[in-house]
Amino acid sequence: MTKKAIGVSLLVAGAMAVGATAFTSSSASEHRGTVIPVIDGDTVDIMVSGAKTRSQLLNVATPQTKQPQRSAECLGPEAAEFLERTLPAGQKVTLEHDAQRTDHEGQTLAVVYKADQLINSEIAAQGFGIAIKFDPNTKFHEQVSQAQREAESAERGLFSTKIACTIPAQINDAMKAMHSVPVELGQTVEQADARAQQAAAGRAAADALQAQDRKEQLVSAALAEDSLAPALEDLAETIEQTADLEIQHEQQVATPSKKVNAGRKAAGKQSPTQLPEESKAEEPRPKKSQTNSPRKSKKQSQPENQPKRVNPNRKPVNDNPLEQKPSREHLGSRVNPRANCEAPNGQSSKNC
Repeated sequence: MTKKAIGVSLLVAGAMAVGATAFTSSSASEHRGTVIPVIDGDTVDIMVSGAKTRSQLLNVATPQTKQPQRSAECLGPEAAEFLERTLPAGQKVTLEHDAQRTDHEGQTLAVVYKADQLINSEIAAQGFGIAIKFDPNTKFHEQVSQAQREAESAERGLFSTKIACTIPAQINDAMKAMHSVPVELGQTVEQADARAQQAAAGRAAADALQAQDRKEQLVSAALAEDSLAPALEDLAETIEQTADLEIQHEQQVATPSKKVNAGRKAAGKQSPTQLPEESKAEEPRPKKSQTNSPRKSKKQSQPENQPKRVNPNRKPVNDNPLEQKPSREHLGSRVNPRANCEAPNGQSSKNC
C-alpha cells in the first residue's frame, strides 16, 4: 500500500470515529433530563435537550386524581405525593423508551431512572400503582409486575386491609360484618329481630361494594378483574349465605308475631317473649276440664222424692192375662201427681 493510500485510510477512519462520538453524545443527551414538576402519580414533566417533555411512565398506572368531573380514586393523591418526593424539581433523570415512543395525546412514553432506581417499578412496589401492558410496549412490564407482587404480599398501598378506601379493606370489613351474624336462631322475638337486622346491615355493605361503578376507574377496575377477583368471588358467596340467614331470622320473627302481640296485650308485660323451637310442631291446646263447666249433662238423675211420670197408654211389662192389671185409681198418683191435691170445701191443699 502506498503512503498516499495509507493516508486516505487513516483520514476515513478518523472521520468515522469522530462521527460515532458525535452520534453517541447526541443519543445520550436525548435520554437525559431534569425534572420540572410532577403532574400526578404516573406523569411528570422533564426538560430534555432544552425542551419541555411530558412523560407518561410506561407499564404502570396509578389512581386518577386530576380528571375533570371525576372524584379522585383511592390513594390517587398519595401516589402523586410519593412521586413528588421521589422526583423533586431539579432531579436529574434518565429516560428509556420502548417500541412506541409517544401516545395518542403526544406524550412521551418512557421509563425513568433515578441513578440505578427504576421509578416505574418503585411506584408499584409501594402499592401506589399496578402493572399494565399496552402492546407493543412490553419491555419493562415484567419488572413492574414483580414489584406489584411484592406490594401484594406485604399488603402495601392499594392492597392494604387497613386503609379504609381500598378494595381489600372494604372486602375485609364486609366479610367481618357478615361472619358475625349468628347462625343459630334466636330464643326470643327480640333476638330474632336483632339478628335479622344485623344480617341485613352486613349484606348491604357488601352489596354496595359490588355495585361500585368502576368504568371510569382504571386501577380499581383492573384490580377487580385480576388480582382481587378471587376475593370478590368469595364475597359474593358469603353474601348469598348471609341472605339465607336473614330470611331465616325474619321468618322466625314473622311466624309467632300475632300470638306474641296478643299475649302481651293480655298480660300487659314488656318482657322478652320466648319463641317455640322451630323443629317442633305447635303443641295442641289442652282440652277444657268438664268439671269446671257450668253446663249440666242432658241426662240428670231425678230427685228421689219426685214421682216418675208414666204414660197411661203404655202397655204393662208383664202381659200375663192371669195377673190383675192395676186399677187407674191405683195409678192415679203416678199418672197425675196433682189428682188428689184438692182439699175439702174446694180449697187447695198446702202440699200442692
